[in-house]
Amino acid sequence: MRKTARPRGATGKVVLPADPIVEGPTALRPWRESDIPALVVACQDREIGRWTSVPYPYGDSDARSFMLARFDAVLAATAAPFAIVSAEDPAVLLGSVSLMRFVWRHARGEVGYWLAPPARGSGHATRAVLAACRWGFEALGLERIDLLASVDNPASQRVAERSGFTRDAVLRSYLRGKEGRQDMVAFGLLRG
Repeated sequence: MRKTARPRGATGKVVLPADPIVEGPTALRPWRESDIPALVVACQDREIGRWTSVPYPYGDSDARSFMLARFDAVLAATAAPFAIVSAEDPAVLLGSVSLMRFVWRHARGEVGYWLAPPARGSGHATRAVLAACRWGFEALGLERIDLLASVDNPASQRVAERSGFTRDAVLRSYLRGKEGRQDMVAFGLLRG
């Protein structure tokens, strides 16, 4: 069987940094089991479930499954999941950001995120997306990162724009969401 060469720098491996990635008052760090109680509280917000695959209502078993999936994804090199936390106190959970859906052959991935209600409106999502993408370009050798936001979610679209993403297209009836088929705005960010 012939191996396909990876683009220069694309590793096909995910090793999360030991130290938090800090962007002003926002920091990214690997998930910890100690995050489970705060994760359960944060995911009681219906808006998180509305725009993501997070179930509602959300319980302890959902949080434990989420955590196991994050650990497995790192080992399988299918995602780089981070807890978004306060830079002052890394125990304070603000949200989640992940690089995922890697296509190593093309040095491409996607970023997804959510914030707990108290963290919204303070720039944490934009800083988290910027920090995760910068890390993905530098540490993973990615050359393009995609971001998909529902056409009905202008707040998420603003995060993409403030993070430097370019609006590429509207993907009609792209996803089946909890409220039926969703049109998604496709954004892209290129290395450099």
